[in-house]
Amino acid sequence: MTTKPQTERPSVQAVRLDRFDGTDVWQEGDEHARLRGYFPLSPGTPNAGDLAGEDLMVVSMEIAPGNYLPTHRDSNEELLVVIAGEVEASVDDETVGLSTGECTIVPEMAPHGLRNVGEEPARVIGFFPNHRLTSTFEEALMPFESTVVTVGGDGEEEE
Repeated sequence: MTTKPQTERPSVQAVRLDRFDGTDVWQEGDEHARLRGYFPLSPGTPNAGDLAGEDLMVVSMEIAPGNYLPTHRDSNEELLVVIAGEVEASVDDETVGLSTGECTIVPEMAPHGLRNVGEEPARVIGFFPNHRLTSTFEEALMPFESTVVTVGGDGEEEE
């Protein structure tokens, strides 16, 4: 059995997952392909702290009524947890309704998206079992101006 070498652990810290004051993200030409998101455990990304998971990433998203997170594929499996509101999660060819306190799992590289179907902002947290994530969208995602967005790993956001 191989073990990882012991490294100095950061002090225990409280991290806000519900600030939702991250980056506005959108796709040109579709006024509803819009959300606000941030990676609170990915130092170097907007509004993140200095605490990072060794093999963990978290994304916090807020989606206004009628808006949606466009279809994309992630390099890691994702656990999506709705902490406020109502969304439809589309995974592959299936769609499931999720409301506050409900979750679903998205397999690695499965095409998926989220749509706010409620009357209030939807707040969703995605958990990934890796500290680096590459998301590939069908159309360019702004402000990144790319269909491929990588976050984490080296503490910087990349195209």
